[in-house]
Amino acid sequence: MIWENTKLLLGLLYRPVSSMGRIVDEGHWLYAAVVVAALSMVFHTTVTSLIYNNYEAVYREFTPAEQARARAVAEEAGYEEDLQLPTHTYDQYPLPLVGQRAWWFVSFSAPGFFSAVLGMAILYIPFLILLVAMAGANLSFGVLLRRDYGPLLTCGLMAWAAAHLPFALAGLGLAPLGLSEKTALGLWAVSAICFGLLMALGLRMLLGINYTKAILLVSVAAISFSIQAKLFATVSPLLFSPCLLIYAYGTVRGGIGNIGSSLRQRQGFRRSMEAATINPRDANAHYQLGLIYQYRRQYAEAISRFEKAVQIDHEETDAHFQLGRIAREQGRLQDAINHFGVVLEQDDKHAHSEIWREVGATYLAASMFSDAKEPLEKFIERRAYDPEGLYHYGKTLEHLEQRDEAREVFARCVEAVKTLPSYHYREQRKWDKLARDRLSARQTA
Repeated sequence: MIWENTKLLLGLLYRPVSSMGRIVDEGHWLYAAVVVAALSMVFHTTVTSLIYNNYEAVYREFTPAEQARARAVAEEAGYEEDLQLPTHTYDQYPLPLVGQRAWWFVSFSAPGFFSAVLGMAILYIPFLILLVAMAGANLSFGVLLRRDYGPLLTCGLMAWAAAHLPFALAGLGLAPLGLSEKTALGLWAVSAICFGLLMALGLRMLLGINYTKAILLVSVAAISFSIQAKLFATVSPLLFSPCLLIYAYGTVRGGIGNIGSSLRQRQGFRRSMEAATINPRDANAHYQLGLIYQYRRQYAEAISRFEKAVQIDHEETDAHFQLGRIAREQGRLQDAINHFGVVLEQDDKHAHSEIWREVGATYLAASMFSDAKEPLEKFIERRAYDPEGLYHYGKTLEHLEQRDEAREVFARCVEAVKTLPSYHYREQRKWDKLARDRLSARQTA
């Protein structure tokens, strides 16, 4: 288990996409937690301690004038003459570029052994899941927490370790050469950026969020690290009390078990699918694995699985359909048309007739507007209130100079999104925005 997880951790440094997917399938949170705890101490010793000693708490002895003023104040207050007054203090200097206000958000004081792990587990990951729920997920915070907390925590811990490992080693290697505090600050900043990018990748893979949105959510969630720095400075002695930890575990043991089971269920399902692919005639097992990879945006692996399913059974319509969708997303429009053509030959009502929408959208992307019109018309006849189909149809009519008809279709798209149930609205509202943009552009033209 240790060697396999070490390979997964190191894989994040040179093959982050595939390694993050394997972490979800095979990673162990306990290994990641121990590595983060140990690495946080090494990182502080080699990097952040320099920032702390040279910026956050800089030792300075009192000048004779300051000592005399302190003595005078003590005498006026009635203290005894032999009172021992402090001879030094610790000053806080402004950080480069961001100044003194940076200390509202960051701290480089020495961490406790498990403070990085606890901060991730009880603050950062729950806050990130809350942001995902607020940002348009189709599931509530409670459902997301139960379903994704375990996998996301494992990915987060692995991402933290992978992001900080090279810079901890760099600090260790540069120490004999006299690592400066500014260089140390640069190492810390780059490690934080690397962690954010890896975390965004994990968020995108687990929850299907696009990179831009994932990076934004990860950046906002970083506020929890500021809370952690101030909270743990006050309550960390209590958090590390063995009696309190034992009591807390006994109190919430059931909830922890339910949350942790989400990771075990994902990994168990993945292993079952892999085992099923041993059967050389089981095209569906490859198809199901392809769907998992496709959801995670691991398109190379998804294409491989779908193609394997098609090789086993050429009439695996679903696999052809998904290969066409991936090809369209990747801009391989002719490949998409070829796969969609096979689907139409086998079932022209496939996926509730969505095959016609995909064909029309592919021709639209290829600027073949006349060819796009017929399949989109056929789809709208069958699915009159599908926002995506209406938007593509409106765009096609607009390019064919049928502007009045296009305006009407865009208005129908807006109305279709309005009437959707709340659990569908969030995933379809982008078509509402796009249609409104087109309507506004027509009014200002």
